[in-house]
Amino acid sequence: MRIVRDVIATLIVAALALLYVDVVGGSSIGPVADARGVAASGLVLGLVACAIAGEAVMVTKAGMWRTIAGVLVPVLVTAGIVTVITNSTTVLAVFMALLVVLWAGSTLHHLVIPADGSMRRAGATHS
Repeated sequence: MRIVRDVIATLIVAALALLYVDVVGGSSIGPVADARGVAASGLVLGLVACAIAGEAVMVTKAGMWRTIAGVLVPVLVTAGIVTVITNSTTVLAVFMALLVVLWAGSTLHHLVIPADGSMRRAGATHS
């Protein structure tokens, strides 16, 4: 299931990156015409991604990445809401940067940490 969530997250980030480049580049080829639309799309798609992930997005275990994500997610949502209100491409850039950092960190975290959550160490396993 983790690979499915990572693929969905990758598709969402790629779609938002294309919309971002389209809006910042000045062309109106895509379905979204301004920064407000890109941020609103990101917030809605993020909500959909959280609904798909279910309990996997709950921060119930301690860990460095979970702590970092727990700080970055509220900042990301705030940047998205501020972009929707102000239509600022500068705040949208912050929103997109946070989105990419969270996506990359989560994907790398899933590649490094085993699915069962245990950390295996080389060497003796006795106390």
